[in-house]
Amino acid sequence: MSRPRKPYGPKLPGRLYATMIKVLAAEMSDQGRLSRGKRYWAEDAVIDIVVGHGAVTAEIQGSRQQPYIVTLEAASGSGVPAKRDLWVQCTCPDDTGTGSDACKHTVAALFALSDEVTIEPELVERWRDSRRQPHPRRDATVAALPQPDVFPNDDDEELDDDRPNAQIIELHQRSDPVVDKISVLLRAPAGAAPPTFPELDPLDHRGIRDRTLAGVLDDALNDLAIRWE
Repeated sequence: MSRPRKPYGPKLPGRLYATMIKVLAAEMSDQGRLSRGKRYWAEDAVIDIVVGHGAVTAEIQGSRQQPYIVTLEAASGSGVPAKRDLWVQCTCPDDTGTGSDACKHTVAALFALSDEVTIEPELVERWRDSRRQPHPRRDATVAALPQPDVFPNDDDEELDDDRPNAQIIELHQRSDPVVDKISVLLRAPAGAAPPTFPELDPLDHRGIRDRTLAGVLDDALNDLAIRWE
């Protein structure tokens, strides 16, 4: 855990980088999400931020008990990344899955990152020190589809008052040709039967008496994710 810091004082070394990150947040979001994300940041809704090699991870606390997780992956390079060099992702329902559109939680994370960079500009180089290839963009046909100009109701915010008849449009992801080819290769031959799986005996685990350890394990299981590179 790394609690976000607030810059203080007139002579801060990373002010230029911080301004560039805020501009980047504006480029990746519309006016509504930008305004809401800035409010989340100002109200200290970003409860955790970690700057790693190639990616920044932040937790944003909304009205739900479980915070949303934002990931900001940057391609290898130097300086603040351009929009094309950044892949953003959030666990909220408003995430488009394109990697190029920032929800309000992602905006809040970017503003919190700008604070960290204001204090410690060297963090930008760590962020750009990517040890993996940049995340590929989704199918261009999906990205080119018109996005609904509404805010899905994720229990944090209500829809704008000036849009009483707004509707949420669900976009269905197109088939991936690479996945289709893999499916053909893995297809079972004609007449093949599904395998028989043995029945598993239920496990009887004793409860963990140490409440601190139990809480740590519970948080770890809730945030567990497997990423296939």
